[in-house]
Amino acid sequence: MSALRSMGQLHASVAIDVRPPYNPDVNGASPGIACLSRSAPLSPPVESSTTMTEKFEKVDELRLEPVDSKHSHPKDNGGISIHDPAANDAEQLVHDHDEFTPQEYKKLMLKVDLILMPMLMIIYGLQFSDKTSLSSGVVFGLREDTHLKGNEFGNLSSFFYMSYAVAQYPMAWVLQKVPLGRGLAVCVIIWGVVVLCLGVCNNYAQLAGVRTLLGWFEAVVTPGFAIFTSTWWLRREQSLRQGLYYSMNTFFAMVFGVGIYYIGKNAQENGGLSGWRVINFFLGGVTIGMGVLFFIFGGTPDEVWWLSKREKRMAKARIVENATGSTQHPWKWHQVRECFRDPQYWFAMLFALAGNIPNGAITSDAQVFNTLVYKGFGFNDLDSILYQLPGYAVTFVIVVASAVGVRYYPKLRFPLAILYQGITAFVLLFVGLAEVGRWARWGVWLLCLVYSIATFITAWPMISMNVAGRTKKSFFGGSSLIVYCIGNVIGSQIFLPSDAPKYHRGLIGCAICLIASIFITGGWWWYYVRTNRKRAQFFASQGISEEERRFRAQVNGELDLTDLENKEFEYVT
Repeated sequence: MSALRSMGQLHASVAIDVRPPYNPDVNGASPGIACLSRSAPLSPPVESSTTMTEKFEKVDELRLEPVDSKHSHPKDNGGISIHDPAANDAEQLVHDHDEFTPQEYKKLMLKVDLILMPMLMIIYGLQFSDKTSLSSGVVFGLREDTHLKGNEFGNLSSFFYMSYAVAQYPMAWVLQKVPLGRGLAVCVIIWGVVVLCLGVCNNYAQLAGVRTLLGWFEAVVTPGFAIFTSTWWLRREQSLRQGLYYSMNTFFAMVFGVGIYYIGKNAQENGGLSGWRVINFFLGGVTIGMGVLFFIFGGTPDEVWWLSKREKRMAKARIVENATGSTQHPWKWHQVRECFRDPQYWFAMLFALAGNIPNGAITSDAQVFNTLVYKGFGFNDLDSILYQLPGYAVTFVIVVASAVGVRYYPKLRFPLAILYQGITAFVLLFVGLAEVGRWARWGVWLLCLVYSIATFITAWPMISMNVAGRTKKSFFGGSSLIVYCIGNVIGSQIFLPSDAPKYHRGLIGCAICLIASIFITGGWWWYYVRTNRKRAQFFASQGISEEERRFRAQVNGELDLTDLENKEFEYVT
């Protein structure tokens, strides 16, 4: 990298020589966006009224060659001279990487982990608890206290998911326009206030309004956290961090389950304020408190106050290795359009749909299916809450173990996702079809939630690790969450009261969805491997070293090029 650092001393003037279009079918590899000469820094194509994406569609390969730094005229090759301060700034960030020692980086990241990770973990756990508080309230008199009739309770779940889906694109746009940390914190505070309001509702109309608002402000958490994670941690580090805060779903479900058991038991024995109201007052207060803490301490490296100027430079210099960009950029509509012609976008959408139909069925607020299954095993309402806890514990342990495994053995990511979906498909068929006792069915059912780990280690991490371009990342994440909502709404309608108590048709339907998701996951994996192989073959044929390719990928990432525009980009598999 010392040779590369010396390039930063040169003037950002290059000449572009447009070659004939490159045909990957003939040459066996995808074209590179640009081939950077070792003697000159990389400068991006000029953006005019024609978007960058459209230029790349017309020109498959650009070769950048040095121009005499003393003269700004181009060489006699028909090229044009480019002077772009953004290229110099991006390149300087890449050069800064070698300025700091591994010991300094290690000390910095320990500080970052200790401050940010506890907040991310607690907030993510709270959003799961908030979503399930309604279904828990059924056990403690919510229907009776608010005079719900017919399908009104089921509609409350639909209102949440519809609002959650509609909010994705508007909230993604808002997070692009405001400082990321501040935007997330304000949304968390508002969502906490909404949960408090849920505890004072007295009728269907009030519950419907509050649930709609709750879906709107919780919509920012998952995509916002994916973007937030990519601004602090390297791609090889993100799966472990994301796995840790995703694991809080099941950890909080355990803690929350014990809490609501004793709240419900106390309400049954002593009367007083309804248990479902107490639950929402508690969750709302804690959520507001965490939002305030995140407002004070959360943010990107440029936003936080607890890093020195040198530490901020370290954090930004370190993260350029991702080649996905580390700074705030304006909204770019051509990156939105690119999503619709990106195969990984469609793999992710199909995965989100097929995988979340079972999720909507098993964890649905509307059907409260998990509780119904346990009641079908012969347990009463309160016992059903307790007997769910071992299943959450099993899933929690597997999530953490998988996150650690993928951190140190990245190639396990897709095989584990396929395995876990297969396990849950087997569990659903076994519980629905096997003629065995309730304890055998209960023991197998403890593994029913492991399918969700496929989402945690495959789908959501891909947004932060394999999607480059600030706008594309936001739109991609929003789309995934919209399809997530659609899948959950469909799933909530699968288990019909007429199928009780064994729900054979619903269980088989969910198993079929998971089997389809296995094939989608395999196709997704194949696409990444194939694209990486084709790009590697092309650069090898051009005599471009891996070191030089990584350098150019990092500069392109800082210039907000997408993973399709930046042909030096390598997908995580």
